[in-house]
Amino acid sequence: MKISLILLFISSLSLAVAKPNKYTLTITDASHHLASVMVEFNGVNTKSFTVKLPVWRTGKYKILDLAKNIRHFAVFDAWDNPLTWQKDDKNTWRIFVNKPGVVKVEYQIYANQLKERVSHIDGSHAFLDATGAFVYSESQRNKALTVKLNVPEKWQSVSGMPTVGKHHFKADNYDQLVDSPIESGIHHFDSIKVENQSYEIVIWGDGNFDIEKIKKDISELHYQAKAIWKKFPFKRYVFMYHAGDNLRGATEHVNSTIIQADRLGFYPAEKYRKIVAVTAHEFVHTWNVKSYRPAGITPYNYSEENYSDLFWMAEGTTSFYDNLIATRAGLFSIEEYLEYLADDIHKFSNKPGRKVMSLAESSFDTWLSNDANRYHNTTVSIYLKGSLVSWLLDKEIRELTNNEKSLDDLSYMLYKKFANNKSGYSSYDVKQILKNLTKHDFSPFWKNYVEGIKSIDFDELLAFYGLQLEVQNSENDKGVRLSLGFKMKEDIGLPEISILDADGPAWLAGLTVGDKIIAIDGYQVNNKNLQQHIDNLKLETLSTLHYFHQGQLQQTTIIPIKASPEKLKIIPLDFISNKQQQHFNSWTGQIFADVFKDTLISE
Repeated sequence: MKISLILLFISSLSLAVAKPNKYTLTITDASHHLASVMVEFNGVNTKSFTVKLPVWRTGKYKILDLAKNIRHFAVFDAWDNPLTWQKDDKNTWRIFVNKPGVVKVEYQIYANQLKERVSHIDGSHAFLDATGAFVYSESQRNKALTVKLNVPEKWQSVSGMPTVGKHHFKADNYDQLVDSPIESGIHHFDSIKVENQSYEIVIWGDGNFDIEKIKKDISELHYQAKAIWKKFPFKRYVFMYHAGDNLRGATEHVNSTIIQADRLGFYPAEKYRKIVAVTAHEFVHTWNVKSYRPAGITPYNYSEENYSDLFWMAEGTTSFYDNLIATRAGLFSIEEYLEYLADDIHKFSNKPGRKVMSLAESSFDTWLSNDANRYHNTTVSIYLKGSLVSWLLDKEIRELTNNEKSLDDLSYMLYKKFANNKSGYSSYDVKQILKNLTKHDFSPFWKNYVEGIKSIDFDELLAFYGLQLEVQNSENDKGVRLSLGFKMKEDIGLPEISILDADGPAWLAGLTVGDKIIAIDGYQVNNKNLQQHIDNLKLETLSTLHYFHQGQLQQTTIIPIKASPEKLKIIPLDFISNKQQQHFNSWTGQIFADVFKDTLISE
């Protein structure tokens, strides 16, 4: 008899443990972005049970302190009897359990972080990233769960998660929930199937978009991704778009993405290309970051910063591919692609921080925030420099293998070896793959361009593909533009310095951010005529400058220098070899001879 009772107890406990956790969200006051959440944790068998809300969301490496949006926290047992709890830190609640079984956690959330792509509720929709809405328990992080929304009946609810019913989803664990945002509301919706993959397009908001065009472009990106990674880590993928006033930005997820764009940003073509680039960027992330991730961000630690010296590969290599696969797909012309590339070279070449910070350091410190001037002078972007170093790495691989291998092969091997790997990949792993691909040691490359600050020789890099840089400047009376080494705030008042170049003329003259320029060599200046007065100075000759510093009139002397090029353009070399053409063709997916018909070819 005792044995039977024990077996019955064990069996009951086993069923309780196996029962999925239940998340229920009910919109209570859409106008004020409020909802109530109830989480039913099953199979709790400890006297102390801890729940947390993440402090950051995946895809945005910044502490957001999301628990600030939780109020009216309460806990109950299976019979709705209140349980005692205490808050241990800003995002952690410890619950004292009376009996094993069910713990119900209830709270109110304030969902008004649309631009952060965390959560947003209003009368037309609810966008929910789990990191901003749903608490979890580390002890039950791997447990199956369901999510049900109580929203207006006419709304449609879409997510990368499988559906259980209307407004009702299921996930294998909390990590899948985190990587499967939900968009519920009144939408524009369409779908397309390409080979064995299904794609859904969900657009919240009105705008000048053309869903048929978006569908066509997604299908082209599909084939370009397949050419690199060979396989797809999904059967169904959801592209979520938010179309609204001045919206921008996007976030990748396992089999979905959320992309925000200005409602009038889908037309004309020049604007729409930006959306295509973002769409391509997030799609590439399906492999690079969501399938294979650097060590340090796998598994995710939701309660603190996740450090890695390889964020430049996670983001920069993705940035290398976004415009490139759009070009290979024929969505961008080669002229448009080269224009974007020239702009990247120009921006990077005019950033003093490139002489200060390495990519590895920038990756590790990506969680730190700096003001604009400090950022300009002392840091590099894991996106911008990361994309340029990825391009250089691609060229090095091609050169060492007689163009038989490329960054595409490295990307494929990372996917093949590290997809869903619990430890992630390291710099050592990348260098080992590179050695296997090329039979060469990439430690010197790593030391120079990843861990060091060696300059990229863009002339040499472009020449490999039969290309070169051309400087483009607007004409002025003297034929040369001058610079005092600062940028101004866009304002209608006195010209106010917003950013200075380290060791530039203004920097050396003692000016700082916030100073307001009044006169140069005795002549009053304003935002409209400032550059004209600067160009009228004599190169490398002392001039007098009057300005306000913290409200006090100051005077200094300053020496103008020749301004950096206004714009760079990538054009073909005068003489192009067949080998350079081959490099260009395999890199861009375009035929050099077709693109530059009038270029001479010489062996």
